[in-house]
Amino acid sequence: MGSENLVLRIEGIRSEDDRLEVKRILEGIEGVSWACVDATAGTVVVIFDPDHTSQDELINAVMEAGYAVKRFFNG
Repeated sequence: MGSENLVLRIEGIRSEDDRLEVKRILEGIEGVSWACVDATAGTVVVIFDPDHTSQDELINAVMEAGYAVKRFFNG
C-alpha cells in the first residue's frame, strides 16, 4: 500500500465542531489513513492511499460539506 500526503488550505473552519466534522468526513473515505485539521491555520493534512481514493475525491468531500478549498499541496 502506497501513500501520499495532501495539504488543503480551506476556509470555514471556525470551531471545534467544524474541525471534528472535516476530520470525520476525510477519515470516513476509504483509503484515508490519517487526517489532521488545524483550525487556527485553516489547514488539513491527509495521508491517503491513491489506489483507493483520489485527491479530487478528498477535495470534493470537503467542498460538499460547505468548506472552500483555497489551495492545496501534495507530496
